[in-house]
Amino acid sequence: MIGILTFIFLIFFVFFVRWFAKWCTEFVPDGPAKRYSFWGVIAACMFILLGDEVIGGIQFGYLCYAGPGLEVLVDDLEGRKVKTTSERTELNLTPIKITENLYTTYDVDTNEVVFKSVGYNGYGGWLAHWIHFNSFKDPFLFDGYCGLGREKRKLIELHNMTDVNYTNPVGQSLAELRIKN
Repeated sequence: MIGILTFIFLIFFVFFVRWFAKWCTEFVPDGPAKRYSFWGVIAACMFILLGDEVIGGIQFGYLCYAGPGLEVLVDDLEGRKVKTTSERTELNLTPIKITENLYTTYDVDTNEVVFKSVGYNGYGGWLAHWIHFNSFKDPFLFDGYCGLGREKRKLIELHNMTDVNYTNPVGQSLAELRIKN
């Protein structure tokens, strides 16, 4: 049903934009100026639709590029039992909703901070929220997340650390539980 409504809306929008562009260029004399202004009005209308997501996507991309990497704050990583906590804050003055996730990984036994990293979530613009397919409200033009989860996982596996976020509450890994049973 949402697909049919979206299709009807898009057909209506195409006819409306065409009518609006003709109305705006009605008094422009015939020739290249009229043609360029007609297409300029159509481009401006399309930018109104996706402009917040384009500008927000550029800002989101810069945040991901310039954000700090994975900070390792201790020298000895071997065999630690770690847990990750996160704190989410919404960034101000962005055309789309962007949240910053501060991840802190600490040693469960000593409460010493082991890693710190930052990840960003970007949500779609107004068009993605009004026209969404199957409850998909992510951005149309860019991926909605950037972070260092894979790098942290590789580092944890490389140094034989146990991540209690991915094990049972006692802290045993799934492999250890299989051996006991």
